[in-house]
Order: sequence, then C-alpha cells, then structure tokens
Amino acid sequence: MDKLPSSEAVDADKQQLQQLQQLRELLLGKDHQLIADVLQRHARGMVGSVLTEALHDRQKQDGTIDKVLQPIVESSVEQSVSSHSDRLIGYLYPLVGSLVRKSVRAFLTDFIEKTNQLLENSLTVKGIKWRIRAKQAGVSFAQYAASQTFVYRVEHLLLIHRETGMLLNSVNYNEHNSSNVDVISSMLSAINDFVADSFTRTSDGNEEQLQTISTDNFTLLIKPGPYALMVAAVTGNAPQQLNDKMQIILENLHRLYDEELRKYDGDATVFTNTESQLRECLLAEHKDAEQQKKKTPWMALVLIGLVTVAACWWGVKWWQSQQLEDAIREIDQQPGIVLQRLSANLDQSVSLDILRDPDAIAVDDWLQQQQIQVPSLNLRERHYHALDGVIVQQRAQRIVADFPDVVLQWQGQQLVLTGNISASGKPNLLARLQSAGFSESDNLDVQQLGIQKLNLDSNHSVLQQMFKQQVGKVTVIQLDFDVASDQINASAQLLLDDVSLRYQHLKLLADSLGYQIGLVIIGTSDQSGSRQKNERLSQSRASNTESALIVLGLNSSELYSVGLGQIEVNSISANARKVLFNVIYLDNIESKEGQEPQ
Repeated sequence: MDKLPSSEAVDADKQQLQQLQQLRELLLGKDHQLIADVLQRHARGMVGSVLTEALHDRQKQDGTIDKVLQPIVESSVEQSVSSHSDRLIGYLYPLVGSLVRKSVRAFLTDFIEKTNQLLENSLTVKGIKWRIRAKQAGVSFAQYAASQTFVYRVEHLLLIHRETGMLLNSVNYNEHNSSNVDVISSMLSAINDFVADSFTRTSDGNEEQLQTISTDNFTLLIKPGPYALMVAAVTGNAPQQLNDKMQIILENLHRLYDEELRKYDGDATVFTNTESQLRECLLAEHKDAEQQKKKTPWMALVLIGLVTVAACWWGVKWWQSQQLEDAIREIDQQPGIVLQRLSANLDQSVSLDILRDPDAIAVDDWLQQQQIQVPSLNLRERHYHALDGVIVQQRAQRIVADFPDVVLQWQGQQLVLTGNISASGKPNLLARLQSAGFSESDNLDVQQLGIQKLNLDSNHSVLQQMFKQQVGKVTVIQLDFDVASDQINASAQLLLDDVSLRYQHLKLLADSLGYQIGLVIIGTSDQSGSRQKNERLSQSRASNTESALIVLGLNSSELYSVGLGQIEVNSISANARKVLFNVIYLDNIESKEGQEPQ
C-alpha cells in the first residue's frame, strides 16, 4: 500500500504553489493584467493582419458572411441617408444624368416588351382562349399567361415557424401581389399537422411530412426543417435545382437564426433580414423560342389597319371641309352680304347664316360664279339695307329703272333725279326711294324733276283711282298683340313700316288731288280680364302705335288714336287683340270718309 504523505510534505507543496502563484503575478500581472494590456495595445495590428483572411475563409466555407453583413450594411446606409441626405445628393449628383438615362432606357425596353406580349397574348385567338380558361380556373389572366409562357416560376416563397404555424417572412415574384400569406401559412401548417397525426410514422420513427401539394395552377413545394418550414408556390414544373436551392437556404437560416427560432415568441421582426436569402429562391425559366412559338397577331394588325384607314379618311375629309369653308368665307367680302355663321361638315354639307341686302348678289349665283360645289347647303338668310356705296347705287338704279323718262345722277353721296315723270308716278317714285333709305332732306334731290303735262280730267281721275287703291291697302293692315300686352312685337313693327310707307305715298297723292287726310288708329282687346282694364289696354295699344308711327316720320297732327275696349262678338273675341287703321279724307267741296269694314 502507498503511504499517505506527511504533513510536512503537504505544507511544502502549498508553499511551492504559493511561490508559483507569486511568480505568475510578477510575470503576467494580477489576473493576467500585463498580458491583457499588451494584447490591448497590439490588438488592432494583430486583428487587422488576419481579419481579411478570416472573413475570406469563412465566406468560402459556408457563405454566411454576406448574409450577416447585408442587414447591417443596409441599416447603416439607411441611417446615413436619413442623417446626411444633402451630402449624399452631392456625391450622387454627377451620376444622376447617366442613371436617369439608363433607367428611362430600361423602362422603355421593358414597356415595349410588355406591350408586345400584351398584343400577342390578348388580341389573338390564343389570348382569348387563355382568358376564357383563366376565368374558368378562377385565376387572373396574368397568372394563367405565366403558366403558359414559363417552364416554371416561383410566385411566392413563405418561411413558416414549424411549431406555431405563424408566418415569419414572405417574398413574391410580383411586388404588387397582395395575397393573404398569413392565412395561407396557417392553412399549410394545419394540413401538415393533420398528415403527421393521421398517418403512421416512417421506418426511422419520424413523422410523415407533406413534400408537395398540387393544384390546377400551382405546385406547393414544402421543405421542412427542425424549427421552420419553407414553402414555394411554383407555376409550371419545378426542377430538382429548385429543391436543392431551397434546402441550402433553409439550412443556412437555421444556422444563422438557431436561437431566434428555438425561442420564437411570436415577434417576427427579427426575421425581417431573411428577405435577401429568401429572394434567392425566386427562380424562373422561360420557355424556349421553339416551345413558345410566336403567332402573328392578326386581330391586332387588322384593328391597327382599320384605325389607320379611319384616321386617314377623317384627315382627308377634315382637310376638304376646311378648304371648302375657307373658300365660302370669301362671301363676307361681297358688298351687301354680312357673314354671321359658317360651318362645313365632313360630308361637305354647309350651314350658312348671312345678312343680305335684297340688291346684293344671291348666294347660289355667287357660288356658281366662284365655281364652288356645295352638295348640301343649309342657308339662313335675313334681309337688311346695306349702306355700302355699290349697293345703294344698285338699289337706286333698280327703282329708277321703272320710270324710263327719269335720269339718275350722283353728286357725291346725293342722288339727283332729272327728266320728266307723270303726276301719278312721282309720288310712287318718291315713296319707293324713301323706303330704300333716300330722303329729300338728306341724300335726294328732285328739284329738277319735271311733271309731264297731261289732260287734267284724265289725270285727276287716274289719281283718284290710285288714291282709293292706297286707302284700301292701308285699311286692311292689322297689328296683332300678345295677351295682356301693349308692346309692339317684331312682326307688328314690320307691318308698321309698311303702313308708314303707304301713308306717305297716300299723302303725296292727296296733295296732288287737293285732299286733306288723316289716319285713325283703333285699339281693341279680347274679353279676358275686366272691362275697365280692357279699355285701358286697347287705348294703350293705339297710343303706342301712334308713337311708333311718329318715330317713322308721320305728322302727329294727322294721327288720331282711340281705344274701343273689348270686342263683344264671340266668334272673333279670342283674336281681338289688335290695332286697326282707317283713312279719313276730305276736299274743299265735300267731306268723304273711306273706311273699310273692321
């Protein structure tokens, strides 16, 4: 048996240990402080010499360096931009022009490509079939078109916590996709748990796990891990390459976020930085050009051709209508014609609204003279007396031409008449000239116009016949008024102009015959309203008519207005809102009254 060490030996060992401890403190310092100080002084150089090699070796080993540094760099850049935006703008300013040009070029290229695909897939028989099938399948046209134009494409990628079934993060191929991924993740977890609980375990004792779920439009690839599931919604046939990529990414996420996954408490914000790793699985592969056989979009070409032809036809018609309108607009330069409105339509029909002096050239004659062909002319023509010198002279020549022995001359703007005229013709000539805008006090000189010598008896009888005819023409004129109104309307004003001219002609004949004449103006009303009101209204109508005739040049001493009140005859009472005229005349021998039935 071994002997137990003596107490002296134990004490010697303790003393030796104490000495060693004292020596260690002398060499290294208390709590290795001397070594720590040396390392602290030289740490920067020591770490700097091996840092890049260490980062290179670790990145080469498992590729986790960029996955760890990327969130840190993004956060630092975001904070730097927020704090020093002005400085960053100064740094980036020289690059903005080229970046903008490149961005616009990329946008236009992408826009043209998408437009080309839209025309090919939407305005063809194939595109219409695709829309019908997409509607039958209950998916959008874009999703169905993707399934037909891609060999495969990962539309969605979800990272789901295995134990709770809650969504940790998700990414979409289409950034604007708004699918409810939280509901999808919960449903997938529930289905996976149902399979695990309902079916027997595998030969190695593990639970059954769903690997693939197929639908009409998607294939769901499920990659399970110890603490999380990765689910990819794939359009088309997913290759083994995608499965391998998902497995690698899932393993990397478990390694980087091992503690966060094991201690997950429902806060998914810590997994925000997993987006860059998840996006590596958003893979896609287009169909080959031979597979994706292009078809000529005949419907689109036909539609574009029709639109082009229609635009050309419209342009030609519009140009022709403008040329026609410009040509007709020259009519406004014609004496005695004032253009009010002109519009030419595409079918060459023309709407024309003008003011025309009766002595001006007719519109049809002017169009024929200018050789302007108008298939359809909608003409609205209103008459007026033009003061243009050419029209005034034409008007005077037209009137004087009816009197062969009268000679017309112009002295500036004054019309001078010479020659001979019959006693009965002179009043007629003067009345017509006055109605055309000539008066002896202004622009008419008839002092040199002589009266032809005729047999007095014959001449007197002719004048009497003409006088009676003019009396009859005046007495048949009636002015109509609106209900309860004493104002002279436009149609009544035209009749008043006629009364004025005829009375002036009658006055000339009366002077030749030695008659004294007067004009009786009679106002009437219907039976609506009270009798007193109707009497006042009929008198007011007669008085207003008298005032209007005075304005037109008649002598007030020869006008007599009277109101008859309401007409009691039932057959005409409804239309009795009138003003009537009677001419009274007398000579030096006897009094005569020429009245027509009213």
